[in-house]
Amino acid sequence: MGKIFSRKLVSIVVAGLLLFSAGGAVVSAKSKEGKKQTNRTEQNHRTDVITYNEVTVPRYAKEVRLTGTVVIDGPQLVVSIPGSKNMTVTKVRDKVWTYEAVVDVSSIKGDAVYEISAYTVFVDKRNAGKVHSSARTVSQKIHVPFITSTVAENTKWEYNRSINQFTLTYDIVENWSNGEKVNIAKSRSYTVRGVDNYVAVPGTATTLSVPTANQDFTFSPEATWKYDATTKRYSATFNILITDSKGNVRKEAVTINGLMPGQVNEISYPLTDRYGTVTKKAYYTAPAAPVDVVVDRLQNLTFTLVQQNKNQFKVAASYQLVHSDGRIEAKIHYLDGNFGNPASKSKNSSSRNWEVAGFVYKITVNYDAKNKIYYVTYEDVSKK
Repeated sequence: MGKIFSRKLVSIVVAGLLLFSAGGAVVSAKSKEGKKQTNRTEQNHRTDVITYNEVTVPRYAKEVRLTGTVVIDGPQLVVSIPGSKNMTVTKVRDKVWTYEAVVDVSSIKGDAVYEISAYTVFVDKRNAGKVHSSARTVSQKIHVPFITSTVAENTKWEYNRSINQFTLTYDIVENWSNGEKVNIAKSRSYTVRGVDNYVAVPGTATTLSVPTANQDFTFSPEATWKYDATTKRYSATFNILITDSKGNVRKEAVTINGLMPGQVNEISYPLTDRYGTVTKKAYYTAPAAPVDVVVDRLQNLTFTLVQQNKNQFKVAASYQLVHSDGRIEAKIHYLDGNFGNPASKSKNSSSRNWEVAGFVYKITVNYDAKNKIYYVTYEDVSKK
């Protein structure tokens, strides 16, 4: 009694062995055995196994050759792969057969499953065509590669400040479902306005953020000046107003040192970003150097005695410093140290030089024995 086998093709998309393109065939196969143990037929012959060769399907394949080996008993082998064509079966030795068939994968993307069945039939007149032995059906899955995405890679940006425009250079790369990356176009270029935030890269599914560059800048009209008395030079702090490629304006403070007092100073300032440097000049007039202020004289100088004990006095000075800029500064304080009592045997001198604001005075504590009073006299000895 013969057996009836169902014929079934499950299409999905995968990678396989032999591939026919429009101009010819490309074969890529690696050995892999998928063995299935079979049952017994009514003739009590043990059927054996179907072993298929794994297939790697190249990109753009139209057809694929499926091959394998069947070990089975019987006079004539029949191999069935639904959807295939050009099936050939060759007996290589007793009970060992090979098969080849071509399947069309031109409309498949991804995995596809092929059911492979095999059985032998009688060839004599009495039982001709009846099933002799059969093998259990095996499923072979192949992958037909397809493009999963087309993207921009190796992107580079250049910027033209004068027209506020970027040039994007990029490669177009296809990503395939089998993991391959194929560069299909190198160094494509595309111009992008500097004010744009995003750009859809032509020929790809990539969207990029457009960079931001310094487009131009200006100097603030006023500066803050600080004089260094040691170097006799000014430093100037001013603002620059920077306009970027998106039209945004930001302010940055800049300090330049070593500027000449009372002159127009040329200032050259470089503003740098990843696309180069913009250098601009400005002119600032520095104030005149400040005049040194000195003490011209002392006025209204008076001294007061404060007795510490019978042998010593403190001397308090009260005076005014007249500065060269007309400012008058009032002072009052004790002179350092004690003065000796001239009417006693004090070890402290009753006379001492006192220096203030570059002036030197000789201060003396005196005693009037007749009137029994103490008083202070002073003498300007600055020029002596």
